[in-house]
Amino acid sequence: MAFIAQRKPARMSVELFRGFVESRPDEEHWELIDGVAMMMTPPTMAHQRIASNLEHLLLGALETHAPELTAFVAIGVNLGPAIQDYDPEPDVVVTDTDAAERPGERYADRFYLVAEVVSSTDRVDIARKREVYKLHETCNCILIIQQERFEVRVDLRTDRGWTDTTLTKPDDLLVLPDFGVRCKVADLYRATPLQPSKPRQPS
Repeated sequence: MAFIAQRKPARMSVELFRGFVESRPDEEHWELIDGVAMMMTPPTMAHQRIASNLEHLLLGALETHAPELTAFVAIGVNLGPAIQDYDPEPDVVVTDTDAAERPGERYADRFYLVAEVVSSTDRVDIARKREVYKLHETCNCILIIQQERFEVRVDLRTDRGWTDTTLTKPDDLLVLPDFGVRCKVADLYRATPLQPSKPRQPS
């Protein structure tokens, strides 16, 4: 049986990658993963709902708990000199409020929480991505949220290193003290196939 040799994708730096992305249509979503530019498949509605639910929960909590911080859906993050071959766009990011108010800002230099909503069809090595986020000096919390089942993996930085907890039940509590969040896992999945909205009662 004959095999056709396939050329490996050329590795790119973050600088080259960002120049490449600027030339692409706005509707395309690219990330630099391990030096390779990857175009991401369009997210499902459930994926987007989970991300927006988390952003809403964070914004409400941060307003009173830590108003110097704010949350965004799908912004870029600068991983800095420690990582030269990753340029991700997490699904949700917590960063400084003042940085967010600068005109034209696209990337967060300092970020404290990142969340990724993932599914079984994703091509990205999410375990490797978690380790990359941990290398950033200000990142204190990483959430990996499964789209197709109730599961939230929580990595928190402590004085003794990183802790790892996985929540798998709808009534499990997600507690993020640094961000003022205390909610049920089910709250992240509101208005998705796993936690449908209640039908309206006829008037």
